[in-house]
Amino acid sequence: MDNTFVYSKEYANLGDIIEFKRKKHVLQGVVTTLRENTVIVRMDKESAMKLDLPDDQTVVAHKNYAVIERAENGTNPVFVYDGWNSALKA
Repeated sequence: MDNTFVYSKEYANLGDIIEFKRKKHVLQGVVTTLRENTVIVRMDKESAMKLDLPDDQTVVAHKNYAVIERAENGTNPVFVYDGWNSALKA
């Protein structure tokens, strides 16, 4: 298994703002964690309430979002390895 992650022009990167659809709502959020097939997104509290989520984060597959705004990433992310939960984190 390859445990390398590379910033991508097609997929979102850390700090990017993405738009995705969930439960008939079109929502936006900031990417906080990159995974091989998904990103973890932090939304505003109002969006989380619309989705009945216990907190302001959700997982979105790479195929289910559009990048709205690219972040200026001045620092390198940190790769955190802990088995199946490995990820790039800000």
